[in-house]
Amino acid sequence: MRKTASLLALALTLAFTTAALAGGEHCDKDKAAHARKAKLAAHGWLGIETDHPANAEATPTIVKVYPGSPAEKAGFREGDVLVAFNGIPLKAETMGKVKEAKAGCAVGKTVAYTVRRGGAEQTLKATLAPVPDDVLAKWAEMDEKDEAAKVAKKDR
Repeated sequence: MRKTASLLALALTLAFTTAALAGGEHCDKDKAAHARKAKLAAHGWLGIETDHPANAEATPTIVKVYPGSPAEKAGFREGDVLVAFNGIPLKAETMGKVKEAKAGCAVGKTVAYTVRRGGAEQTLKATLAPVPDDVLAKWAEMDEKDEAAKVAKKDR
C-alpha cells in the first residue's frame, strides 16, 4: 500500500511539474498573440479600408467598403475622403486626439465621420459591429508585424 501511495505521489508530482514547466517561449508568444487579438476584437468595426497617404497632411481616402458593413449601411462610398472623426479633424496635429477618441469605440457605439465627396462635405453616422473573423485575422497579422518592427527597431 505504501509503495502504491509513493508511486502515485511521484507520478502526480511529475505530472504537475511537467505541466508547470511546459510552454516556454512559444507558449508566451501564443499568449501574447491571443491577447492582442482579444484587444483588437474588443473594438467595433465600421467596414472600410483606407489608403495611407505618404503626405502627413493628406487625409485618408476610402478604397474599400465591405458589403453588408455598418459603413455600407450608413452610405460610405469608395473615393470618399475622410475629413473628421466625431468632430475631430483628421490632421497630423490632431491624431493624438483621434486615437484617444477611437480607443473607446466598442461594438454598438455610434461614430460620425465627416467625408468629402464631389466637393461637398457631409457627416455619416454608423453603429459599429463586431469584427468579422477574417478581418480580425488580418488586423492581428498587421498588429503582429507592427510589434515585430518595433522590437527590431528597439534592438538596433
